[in-house]
Amino acid sequence: MLTLSEKLLLLALHDEKGSVVFSASMALPYGLAGALLLELYLANKITFVDKKVQVIDATTTNNELLNEALALIDNSSKLRSAEYWLSSISSKVKGIQQRLANQLVNKGILAEQEQTFLWVIKSTRYPTQDAKPEHDIRQQLKDIVLDGQNATEEDIALLSLVQVCELIAEVFNKDDRKFAQKRIKELAKDEKVSKAISQTVEQITAALLIIIVTTTAATSVVT
Repeated sequence: MLTLSEKLLLLALHDEKGSVVFSASMALPYGLAGALLLELYLANKITFVDKKVQVIDATTTNNELLNEALALIDNSSKLRSAEYWLSSISSKVKGIQQRLANQLVNKGILAEQEQTFLWVIKSTRYPTQDAKPEHDIRQQLKDIVLDGQNATEEDIALLSLVQVCELIAEVFNKDDRKFAQKRIKELAKDEKVSKAISQTVEQITAALLIIIVTTTAATSVVT
């Protein structure tokens, strides 16, 4: 079984090239941090109090990335916002994207390829080795959004992350994208799934948008 953060990375990687698709390149580091935060919430490790993140169970999980993110939050001297923790997790939990990619390599879903540019600059790419898991994820998301299949809390979380990380085009056909964007927003606010997860997803995606817009603007000024 794949974690929420593994699913998000898998959708963000180009199948053949093994690199992050351009549309998601700016948002993905924060999106993965958001996925970890949502995983902690779904595992009943954290909750939100007055829009601040609070640890309710600091016991370790069987996932090192989650444990590091949880310890970071638990060691804070005060309650802080989702926006703060998204930025902090993305910078202080080292190598999130690479570690997730390595997990997918170990599961036989991705391959690891070393490349050298201009005989000096080395990089690692992660092209798809087993296409079925990603195909199944895409199909499940399509069934939920386009065909009205029931969604779990994790499905809602993943769809919201797909939208905020500019990955709609990686899941839906061109003719379906406009409807998909509208429907994902509706699903994220649908209390039939869970009022608590709806509010949590809303807080985290709103914080993600603020960080992404701020980072993009700062990058544009620099360049």
